[in-house]
Amino acid sequence: MANPAKTCPQICPTMNKGEEKKVYKEAGESRGGQQTNAAPYVPGMIKPPETKVYPPGAPPRYLPQPTDSTSGDILGMGPIAPWAAGHIDWTPQAGSTGVRPVVDKYSITRYSTGEWRKTNEYTLTPRATDKAKALEKQTKQDINDAFSNLDNKLNDSNNKLDKRVKVLSHWKKEVEKALNAITDEINTLDEDRAKLKGACRILMMPEAISRECLELRTGRYEPDLVRDEAEQELIKEVAIVGEVRRVFLNTLAKVETQMERNKAAKSSIEFDWGDKMSSLLVDRKNLSLSPESNLVQWHPGVARWPENATTLEYWEHFCAESIRNCEEVRKMSVDLRGDLMTNIKMGSQDMKLQADRTNAALAETVAATEELCEKLQENLKENLQKIADIENLIIYLKDSLRKVDERNKCVMTRLFARNYERPNVENCRDEAQYALMAEAKFIKETSESLQDKIRQAQTVRSELMKYRGELEKDIACKRKSLNIDQDRCDRVRAHMPTPEEFAAG
Repeated sequence: MANPAKTCPQICPTMNKGEEKKVYKEAGESRGGQQTNAAPYVPGMIKPPETKVYPPGAPPRYLPQPTDSTSGDILGMGPIAPWAAGHIDWTPQAGSTGVRPVVDKYSITRYSTGEWRKTNEYTLTPRATDKAKALEKQTKQDINDAFSNLDNKLNDSNNKLDKRVKVLSHWKKEVEKALNAITDEINTLDEDRAKLKGACRILMMPEAISRECLELRTGRYEPDLVRDEAEQELIKEVAIVGEVRRVFLNTLAKVETQMERNKAAKSSIEFDWGDKMSSLLVDRKNLSLSPESNLVQWHPGVARWPENATTLEYWEHFCAESIRNCEEVRKMSVDLRGDLMTNIKMGSQDMKLQADRTNAALAETVAATEELCEKLQENLKENLQKIADIENLIIYLKDSLRKVDERNKCVMTRLFARNYERPNVENCRDEAQYALMAEAKFIKETSESLQDKIRQAQTVRSELMKYRGELEKDIACKRKSLNIDQDRCDRVRAHMPTPEEFAAG
């Protein structure tokens, strides 16, 4: 490698001797103590500064220039001289910026001139001002449009509220008409119900007499609990009276049910009327409000549909259906009201005829019962005599059985002695033993026969006693029936009202 002193014999006249030696010394050494191939500094190589001439119409010098795109300043700093670090560096990286900032002994370099101009252009560009102007203009336009739309929406809401108030007023009047009509109908039906209850009280006497006779006849003993002619006539009489009463009771039940329906319809229509009044007051109040009103205030979270909100179609259907239901109930009530005493006049004569037939049937039943009671008393006397005879027979059979038992004890004693007291071979089956065995067998058969006879006699006696009880019970039953039909029923039926009294009430 050539010596730097020989390659660069000239020394910058501005340097003194010490600096010259220092430059030559540093130029011949690298940072690692080795020499490099970098070009050495030659005095006179620095050219005088050139005056830059900007063409007409060119941007100011602090803004990006057209030459910035060709000089490389716009892309970053280019290479610098090898003495930027304060000494000659002969390494291949000499003169390159490398990693910014370039730190030398004189300054810290961060950006190029082109970047500096670009930053000036960015800073001087009025971005925020333009945005502010555009935002101001757009905001004013939007506010004008918004308030115009708000006025339109307010007018539309007022028109809709006014229309709604008219519709509510119409339906309120219709509901008031229905309410007044159902109220008048309830009052009229209540008066007719009082008349119907009076008619039911008139029917209490003949019905009570007929039922009392039937209840008295149910007090007869079981053999006489028959459906005879008198019973059938009484049932017919009760049926006639009960039919008339049933008609009135059914009518009364219908009136009570209809009264409940009327009250329910009135309550429903009153609730509907109250709801419409409340809604009408609310909408009229809302119609009178404006943004300048003193009653307006904040209500967060109200711009949503309530959970119980209904559709307009359903509301209209409900209004019409409510009035229609009320009118239907009122019409049913009008149809139910009528002449409630007609059936009484029509049935009074039939009730009188049936009462006469019942009295005749009771008299016939009493005569037949008296004849039967006499016949039963005769049979009772015969039964008592037979019972006495059978009881005597049972006593005779029991005496005979006691005698047979005594003979049975005798033969058993003999057999016991011969079976257990004779020793050894003497205990043999001789003729006496056979005779005693035959006698014991015969006595046993005779005893069983007598016991069977006693049982038969006792059975016959039980049957006679049972028959006696039946006869006595039957006689008591007939006397009870005579007492009921002849005495008690006649006294009760003597108070049967005549058709004139029944019709007069």
